[in-house]
Amino acid sequence: MACVSVCGEIVMLKAMRQNPMIVASILLPLVIVLFFLLATAIPKWLVDPPAHDFLFTVPDHSYAKPEIDIRFDVNDDRLRVRAFKTDIAYRNSPRLYLFEHQTSVVREIMLDLPADKDSFEDGDEIMVSEFDNRPLSTARAAPDGYEVRYPGYRSENLITALFGGRRRGQFSIEKDGAVTDIPHPGPNAYYYNVTFIGWLTD
Repeated sequence: MACVSVCGEIVMLKAMRQNPMIVASILLPLVIVLFFLLATAIPKWLVDPPAHDFLFTVPDHSYAKPEIDIRFDVNDDRLRVRAFKTDIAYRNSPRLYLFEHQTSVVREIMLDLPADKDSFEDGDEIMVSEFDNRPLSTARAAPDGYEVRYPGYRSENLITALFGGRRRGQFSIEKDGAVTDIPHPGPNAYYYNVTFIGWLTD
């Protein structure tokens, strides 16, 4: 059995020497995969991780909603949330989320909404005490250089870029090739229509 095994290896090596194209066809895909793995891993080794939380909203597609429209804004570097009356039965009301950079967790910020449209005046501000004293920046890039990348069709990696493959992108933040994907917040929320509010710069 040992002789058969050794003889088989000798025959295989001889065949490979005589047919270098076979060797190339085997090694080339492995080299491409290794290069891709290094190209995606090296930026994460060289670039510092995110240093700032940020706020964003995602439309809520559930049906049970109060007759209230919620609008988010940043004035004087502070979060402002205002309520407006509406008669529209079905609408994509936004929900507020916080990405926490230290844990890479997405957490919903619950709002103290009016009980119905008769209990407030148009434009009344909804207080969000967690962010009363936390400055927000609406700049495209955070102070640490990370930028928000919205979902959409894009080249996913080196291999798909070379050969034309594309798929729907993930909501993420990126810096110098280092990518941090933002976890999905849960049911009834879809990242295809996410809205960035601001970076927390404290």
